[in-house]
Amino acid sequence: YECPAQAGVLHIIENAYFAEVINANGAPISEGEIGELVLTNLVRDGMPLLRYRTGDLVQAKTAQCACGRYEISLIGGILGRADDMIIVRGVNIFPGAIDEVVRKFADVVEYCVEVDARCALPELRLKIEAPSTVALPLEDALRAAFALRIPVEIAPPNSLPRFEMKAKRWVKI
Repeated sequence: YECPAQAGVLHIIENAYFAEVINANGAPISEGEIGELVLTNLVRDGMPLLRYRTGDLVQAKTAQCACGRYEISLIGGILGRADDMIIVRGVNIFPGAIDEVVRKFADVVEYCVEVDARCALPELRLKIEAPSTVALPLEDALRAAFALRIPVEIAPPNSLPRFEMKAKRWVKI
């Protein structure tokens, strides 16, 4: 449930759920690291869920919150989805992480990430609607964030699709 203090935190109801945070291999992670939320329902007798992998990426912390509760808190709520992750040259890339880097450039109107899976190793390419002066700084920012070279192409204005509901900016080639 959402923190009553509106501190950007979700709380786990500890008398109803046993929560764990694991890495991609299923091993527990240290407190404060980002991992996948696993829940075991403690109060449902008719349909128990044992170690249900939610697919949600969270950052869990056990500490006293601004609302006064001392329990497991999910800092920033749900941060993304584990099943949206793609591995490029051994680097885990989440769509939200790409979006975070791209949104630091105010001149980018819209973008599309192309995943080329035709080769043995997947490759990423980014198409953006922005002035041409944005391409190189954005490539540098992506290289700094992921230690990968992700080419950035400038697309003509209004050539990339717009979305009313959930955006589908990742395209597999």
